[in-house]
Amino acid sequence: MINKFDYYLKNGKVRRKTPDPIEAKSLFIKSKERLEYIKKEINETTAKFVLEDTYDTIRESTQSLMSLSGFKPYSHEATISFLKEFYKDNFSEEEIIKFDRFRELRNNSVYKAIEISVSDAESCLCFATMFINKIKNLIDKLENPTKEETKR
Repeated sequence: MINKFDYYLKNGKVRRKTPDPIEAKSLFIKSKERLEYIKKEINETTAKFVLEDTYDTIRESTQSLMSLSGFKPYSHEATISFLKEFYKDNFSEEEIIKFDRFRELRNNSVYKAIEISVSDAESCLCFATMFINKIKNLIDKLENPTKEETKR
């Protein structure tokens, strides 16, 4: 279950920090490069690695947005909670649920050696491509606000 973002702040799973555009850019570029790297053949042998790495692209891109906003996560759940709380107008509840589902699949694969299906790996890859484009658009808006957005 994903708690409210304040829970993660109070419990040290996220810390406030100075917004860091350089770190944010670096994390985002890393997530895009990782995604391009893993767009290889997906089969029963590689599915677990594809899903694990693809999930990391989703997490890293979210972490880049957090860095730009002045937060450092120490929990995967905290990254999801951050989006849910601060970007609920940009990410649907269904997208948040998918992000969390891929987190759970990744954890089961990494820590319990549970097999990942080819369809789950492909679904994660498709989701990550869409997701990272959304994050890029949000970062672009934060770095280059329109005159209308600066008035708010």
